[in-house]
Amino acid sequence: MAHLRGVRLNSPRDLRKLTSGPGRLAEALGITRDRDNGKDLANPASDLCITDDSFRPERVLVTPRIGITKAAEHPLRYIIAGNEFVSGRRIFQRQ
Repeated sequence: MAHLRGVRLNSPRDLRKLTSGPGRLAEALGITRDRDNGKDLANPASDLCITDDSFRPERVLVTPRIGITKAAEHPLRYIIAGNEFVSGRRIFQRQ
């Protein structure tokens, strides 16, 4: 992941540079628009799919969307409370 992101990991704090934000996460996982756009992420036969690993977070938060202006007020950004590998700092609890 560090190689794909072009990041040097000199300390544990550098780990956050790998995946904090959707663009960085995609780059770290080698996901590209040219190769992966349009894939069915719900299809287990796809070479890129999201599966259930049975992990259940204790708390999920809703935060403001970052870097956009259109529909920025809609609650469409959900994170696991305490996860340091997400972008942004302002955290709001889900109501």
